[in-house]
Amino acid sequence: MERWIAVSVLLMIWAVSASMLAIYYRSEITTLNQRLSATVGGESEYVTVNLGIGVQGGDVTWYNGTRVKRGSTLLDVTSQVADVNYTVYPGMGAFVQSINGVANSDPYYWMWWTWTDWGGWQEGPVAADRYVVADGETLFWYFEDASQSPLPTPP
Repeated sequence: MERWIAVSVLLMIWAVSASMLAIYYRSEITTLNQRLSATVGGESEYVTVNLGIGVQGGDVTWYNGTRVKRGSTLLDVTSQVADVNYTVYPGMGAFVQSINGVANSDPYYWMWWTWTDWGGWQEGPVAADRYVVADGETLFWYFEDASQSPLPTPP
């Protein structure tokens, strides 16, 4: 009978130890999942972009290191750092009317540009609400005479 008591005690010790280990590893898995929750498919849930806003012949303000959710558009980024008024045209996208109180007035309009290593500044190919920003990208809103575009080199 003493043998059954010894076996029972050992089984009880094993059960408690196994339960404690299960709780510990469950806690570790939960912590790891929380750390990884900021990543999706190996990529960060957020991207960082550099955004400049400038007026021809005036000041330029840079919002370097602006952090936005992956999948955000240029209009989303701009709205995060500035007061933006725009009109959405069905089938075409958003046309920015003003940024920080500076409104379009012919021939001056808000135009957006993207910096490329291979070609310098390139004019935006689509409306700002249709352009999804990429991590590390440098973008620039420029209030300019639409017939000219002397843009500065990014910092």
